[in-house]
Parts: sequence; structure tokens; C-alpha cells
Amino acid sequence: MSNMSKSECGSHGGFFAASGASGSNEGPSQGGTAPFLKAPRSRARIEPIIPCCVNQLLTASLVDDVFKVRGIVVSQVSIVGIIRKAERAPNYILYKIDDMTTKPIDARHWLGRSKAKQELAPCPVGVYAKVLGILRGSAEVRILEVLQIRVLEDMNELTAHILETVNAHMMLAKGQEEAYGQSAPATPPEAAQAPEPREVRPQVIQADVLRLIRECPHQEGKSVRELQADLGSLSIKAIKDALEYLMVEGHIYPTVDGQHFKSAD
Repeated sequence: MSNMSKSECGSHGGFFAASGASGSNEGPSQGGTAPFLKAPRSRARIEPIIPCCVNQLLTASLVDDVFKVRGIVVSQVSIVGIIRKAERAPNYILYKIDDMTTKPIDARHWLGRSKAKQELAPCPVGVYAKVLGILRGSAEVRILEVLQIRVLEDMNELTAHILETVNAHMMLAKGQEEAYGQSAPATPPEAAQAPEPREVRPQVIQADVLRLIRECPHQEGKSVRELQADLGSLSIKAIKDALEYLMVEGHIYPTVDGQHFKSAD
């Protein structure tokens, strides 16, 4: 693990989020200010930072330019993963961040026009980093616009982020249920009506996956490969969808490498 200081890889201070006042990021728009910093200071408001895994960001639904994960709006988010790639461009650094829940996500850190920022060195490849950013893109392409990035000083931060992700989405889902007076659907109605092969519905798959994880005696938990072997008639997508649902609901959590899971019950 590198001992590089936060400032050496483009991070200044702790993580925080206020719309219109990040103080650490400048984009390519006129005047050197990113689009998300255009709001006048008098209209600034605190926005929640939602801890997420990369898979949630890449599979989030996009409706009216708003990203949602199971009905929960995600804009400003935090992720923790390994830096797989860091490329320097004239005005930004492009990272690929991998938390092993799916393929790496592109994360673009705008440097702005100041000389000090232009001279910032990228965070090194191969280390774990925590990234605070804003999810941008389209239905096909997603990118994280970096507000702050820093190398982890303690690997316990990785475990803490995983637990925070599970807890945050569980609490947000609970808040939605209370707001609407009923349980928010786990899947869109049209998806619920589209059965898996052999007429297996998502709720049945989730129950089978949770049962197998609970019964697993291994310390590192049940692996995705073992679940595939046990549920051979199901697609890998159906199994991963069930795993994501169970993580968000707080029933399971990933362990050694993001591919093994244990019961949280």
C-alpha cells in the first residue's frame, strides 16, 4: 500500500458534499467551472452522499436524466475499489475503478485551470482508493465525475464502506416504504411479470440463493461460482440480480473478494 499523501493524488481534505460548493473540482465548462457547480451559492443545498458498489452504478435505471437504484435516486455517490488504470490528459485524469462487483467504472477527475491542480500526480495504479463523485452518462455509457479521490490509509475502510453501502440502501428503502405507506416493489412491474426460465420468479431465486449462502460452512462464504453450480438451470444474470437484491436488503454481505458472500442474519 502506498503511503502517498492525499494531495499527491489530487485529493484535498475530507469528503463532503454541498451542491454548488465542492471546492475541489473544476470541469471543462466556461470559466473553468463544472456543470454541477453552476448553481449560485445562495441556492446551495446539502445533498446526500450514497455509498454504492460499482455494479449498482452501472446497472442503475435512467429516467428523465435521473439515475435510480431500485427506486432510490443516486447522484452524489462514494465507491471504494482498486485503481486499475490512470491516464493523464491535458485537463483531467481518467481512472478505471474496480471493486470486483462487475467491470471497472470510468472515473474522470477534472483538474481545472490552476497550475497547482495541473501539476497533481495521478493516484498510483494497483492501490485501493475511495472516490466521491457524481454519476453521469446515458443508458449505455456511465462515468463518475470525480469530486475527490484518495488512497485508503487503512484497509478497514473497505470493510466499513461495504457495511455502509448495505445499511444506506436498506435505510433508504425503508424510508421509501414509510413515505408511500407500503413496500416499494423490488423490481418494476413489467420485470416481475417476465418469468425466468422454468417459470422461476425473482422471489423464488432470492430465497434459494439466501438459503444456499446461509447453509455454506466456509469462512469466506459462498462463491458466485458455487451458486452457479448449485443453481445450474438459472442464468448468471438471475443469480447476480438476486445477490444485489439481498445485499441491498441487508441479508448478505460480500467478503474476501466481492465474489463470496455470507449471511448477515
